[in-house]
Formats: sequence, structure tokens, C-alpha cells
Amino acid sequence: RRRRAAAAAAAAPPPGEGAGSVGDDALGRRESVDSLCGEGAVLPGRGDLTTVTSEGYGEATLGTCERLVRLLMRLTECVPAMEGWGGGWNLDADATLLDIGSGYGKVVVHAKLLSRCRAAHGLECVRSRVEISNLTLQGLYGELDRKALDDDLLRGVSFCCADATREAVLRYTHIYAFDRVFSQYTLAALARLLQRSHFFVFVSSKGPRTWWRHGLSKVQPVAKMRFVTTGRERCTVFIYVNAQFVPGV
Repeated sequence: RRRRAAAAAAAAPPPGEGAGSVGDDALGRRESVDSLCGEGAVLPGRGDLTTVTSEGYGEATLGTCERLVRLLMRLTECVPAMEGWGGGWNLDADATLLDIGSGYGKVVVHAKLLSRCRAAHGLECVRSRVEISNLTLQGLYGELDRKALDDDLLRGVSFCCADATREAVLRYTHIYAFDRVFSQYTLAALARLLQRSHFFVFVSSKGPRTWWRHGLSKVQPVAKMRFVTTGRERCTVFIYVNAQFVPGV
């Protein structure tokens, strides 16, 4: 037994060089990253996961955009339970819209043109999509006639490349997110942001239990509609209201 113990002690690595040491663990992770992603590849930090895990793309058809915007414009008329709720709920001239993950800007532009809302802003984490959105907006200005330009038809439309979840608070009456492609990291961060934000209406492809599970407890669904993408994918989008602003609650 003494000989076996002596042999085991002689074979053991010096302190700090064992298989469980920090140095070896880090080296093993580095070798794994290099083998999977190429030598010198850098993995995103936890703070970047809200964007890099949710860069998938999905675009609504023209007909879907129009149906959604027209529903938001007449929400208190279309939902019987909202009758008499007063202003703030409908997408009208006093409303402001934020599209989280705005892609090429289709929903933002259509919402502005149809509803004449005060402002329509798109946040997108992929820079090339924001560049295309801004080029499209410039092209629209070139196609408008003099009367439309004088009426400031596109005034208040803007696009920005940013991670929406890094915002301190969102101050828009209506928030839309085509979050079907959002990762769990992004959903959790977005839920925390929305919980501390001030909005009246939120549009999402995720069901209420998903949002409640992530901590967004103040939203209640009041309507839903079928959503069709240009890739012929179909899903359901839910229209939520902020229960903190519901009359009598």
C-alpha cells in the first residue's frame, strides 16, 4: 500500500498544474473555440448575447402590415372590452411607434403613412439593414409630390442601429416587435426593459405565458391576428395592453 501511495504521489502533477486548474481549463476552452470557430476567434460576452443570438430575419407581407396597422388605429373600436377607454390606445396622430428589430423598415414606414402617427422609429441591431432602411427613406422623399412634402408626410420617421435592450426606458405609446426569432437571452432582457417602460400597447408574436415567465407581468392580451411573412411563414401575433394604464384598475 505504501508503494502504491508513493507511486501515485510521484505521478501527481505539481499544484496549479492539475486537470482542474484554472490555467488548464482556460487553455481547454481556448482550444475548443479555435477548433470550432477558427484560430483567434472571439466569442461574444454575455452582454452581447441579446443581439448576436437574435439576428434572424422575418418580414411581414404588405397585406399583413396594413391589417396590423389598421387594427392598431381602431383598437378601442375593434375590442369591445376597450370601449370608452379614451385616448392613448389607438395609433393616431398623437401616437408614437417603436419597432424593435425593424429590419428594412417596412412596418415603420407603413405605420407612418397609414396612421399619420407623430413619430415612427425603428431599432435594429444589424447595421446593414439600418443602412438599407435609411436609403429607402431617402428614396421615398424623392418620390413624394410637393403637397406630400409640404404636409411633412414622412416627418418623424427614423432608424437607428442599436441594441434595444440596452435602453434605460422606452417612451412610446405603441411598441411592436417581430420577436419570433428572438433568443431567450433577448426575450428576458426585453421583458425587463418593457416592465420598467411606459407604453400603452405592445405587439408580439410571443404568448402571454412567455412574457409573464420572463417577468413582464403588466401586459394583458386583448386581441390577436394571423401574421404572414414574405417567406410564407404563418404565426399569430398578440396585441397586449399595459394594465397599469387600464381605466379603473
